[in-house]
Amino acid sequence: METKEIFVKAHVRIIRQKLYRFVCKECNLVAERICFPSQPLYCETCRPPKQKLEKPSSEAVVKAKTTKRKPPAKQPRTGVAKTTTRAKKAASAK
Repeated sequence: METKEIFVKAHVRIIRQKLYRFVCKECNLVAERICFPSQPLYCETCRPPKQKLEKPSSEAVVKAKTTKRKPPAKQPRTGVAKTTTRAKKAASAK
């Protein structure tokens, strides 16, 4: 059984992987695949593994966390008069 060590903040997590032999649901051929502890349904030709996304560099992450963002400037209202609820009720009563 293959194991994979992953460092998570303050501890090490061990993920066990197992070699499975199964019949693919799509192509109906016998296939082998190394997976986490769950039975796979499809072979690697029918459903290839997903590509890993590249993480941004640690410098960019630290810079983004330390820089302060300015709040957006408020736009002044022009030409719109506020109507009160009393004025609305009076207009609707007429």
